[in-house]
Amino acid sequence: MQTVKKYRFVAADDEMAVLINDKANTLYRNLLELDISDTAIDDFGKYYFTHHHAGPRLIFSIESSADIIYRSVKLNNKPIGETSFIDYGAGLGTLFLLAGMVGFKKTYFNDYFPQWANYAKIICDKLGIAVDDFISGDIDALIAYGKNNNLSFDIVASRNVVEHIYDLRNFYTKLYQSDLSNLCYATTTANFHNIAMRLKHYWYHRKVEKSTFKKQRIDYLKELKPDIKQADLDKLADLTRGRAFTDFTNAVELYFENKPIPPVEFLATNTCDCKTGVWAENMITRKNYIDVISSAGFKASYTAGFWDTHYKYGMINGFARILNRMIKLAGKKGYWFAPFVNITASKK
Repeated sequence: MQTVKKYRFVAADDEMAVLINDKANTLYRNLLELDISDTAIDDFGKYYFTHHHAGPRLIFSIESSADIIYRSVKLNNKPIGETSFIDYGAGLGTLFLLAGMVGFKKTYFNDYFPQWANYAKIICDKLGIAVDDFISGDIDALIAYGKNNNLSFDIVASRNVVEHIYDLRNFYTKLYQSDLSNLCYATTTANFHNIAMRLKHYWYHRKVEKSTFKKQRIDYLKELKPDIKQADLDKLADLTRGRAFTDFTNAVELYFENKPIPPVEFLATNTCDCKTGVWAENMITRKNYIDVISSAGFKASYTAGFWDTHYKYGMINGFARILNRMIKLAGKKGYWFAPFVNITASKK
């Protein structure tokens, strides 16, 4: 039987770190053997899980999840066994899986799409991981669930989700006013301050705008205004970029009433599904995040993440280690070199 290497997923040596690291290694071994080919998960779900988490990036995915759990529990300042935890916008990542193994009082899964909640349950069942419930929907659905079931979420955590939230001010304000959570801990690779990450996201935004979302807006505009003239269609296709829900339809009405259309905050190269708001991807600054979170009532922090050092090629890993050293040496400004950032909102 081949021996599987044991990894250090958490760079700390206290009792909680030992626990998380032990469970992370167990999850790693189990995911190496997991076969979801015969499950009811659709082809895209299988591809996403295999290529973004259970494939070549498995070690880094679990390392990131372990880091989120360790740091968020430390910030919340309660033992894991007395803490409720939800993976918000979880998709088919490893955060909810590891959270379900480390002994939280309650562990919840959330995703915007109901089918992903079903797929997550399939994976949990295959792995024998207990998650208390699988909640689908946005922040409104999460708040309604909490209030209807008379429960709270000590930690609302997410990985590569916060940048996709359609209206950040709305999200943080509603979460604060609901009084359902003490801490929102988010990480995102949409790090404006790292030039390479910024350019990568700008390129991707323009790519999906050209291939998908502009065409979707044009089709929707034709649906809303069947007799629209080509000149108006072209202008509105640009004016409605980054808008969804009533923001989209209101902009159309204001345009034809010859009234000013309010700008989209943090638009830049952002784009999204105009009917659901999904896949908005805000590339915003530290100052923007601090403003949004503080205005909602939370205390905000913005810190550097770390580079993956488990690539196939040693030269890449060596360079990643150098960058991680630079992040540490830069202190509070380490986010200039980091591939992702940690964004926290905590009750004052």
